[in-house]
This record gives sequence, C-alpha cells and structure tokens, in this order.
Amino acid sequence: MSSLRRITVLLFVAAAGCRKANADLGMSDSAFVQVMGELKFVADAPNVTNDVRAQRRDAVLRKRGVSADQLEKLSSTLTSHPQHAKRLWSAIDMKAFTMSQKKLK
Repeated sequence: MSSLRRITVLLFVAAAGCRKANADLGMSDSAFVQVMGELKFVADAPNVTNDVRAQRRDAVLRKRGVSADQLEKLSSTLTSHPQHAKRLWSAIDMKAFTMSQKKLK
C-alpha cells in the first residue's frame, strides 16, 4: 500500500474514533494540510503514469522538507484525536480540490 494511502486510511480511522482534542503533530496544521493536500492532488491526478506520479510525490516531499515516514507517524498520532483528524482531512480535501480547479483554468 502506498504511503499516501496508508496516511489516508489512518486519517479516516482517526476520524471514526471517539476521543477529542488536538494532536501535537510536531508541525503546524497548516503545513500538514499544505503537504497532504499537494500529495492528494498528485495522487488523484488523472492520466498520469505511476513513474510520473512518484516523481511528483517525491518533489512535493522534498519541497516541503518532509519524508513519507514522517507523515505516516504524524498521521498515526491523529488516530487518538478523531475530531482534529476530521477537520484536517476536510482541509486537505479542500486544498486538493482547489489545486485541481486552478489547474483547469
């Protein structure tokens, strides 16, 4: 399973949980949303080969100065904070959607 898919699964599991409060991700929510939104945009891009998708994913990670492992760890932290995860996922989804709309223009 790709790292982005694992992170997505972790976010959904977190959103389905029952505890409250914000997780300390070790990075700002906005930075997390930015990188995850960009990764979701890359993952959702139509008509892109796996090689190109991997190159774009790696470029996003380099640009943001994070690794897939770091994002996985941050995402797993969210499993204990479902409301926080839900808010972040909504923002990530909106970021990816906004990026896709800008690309259409």
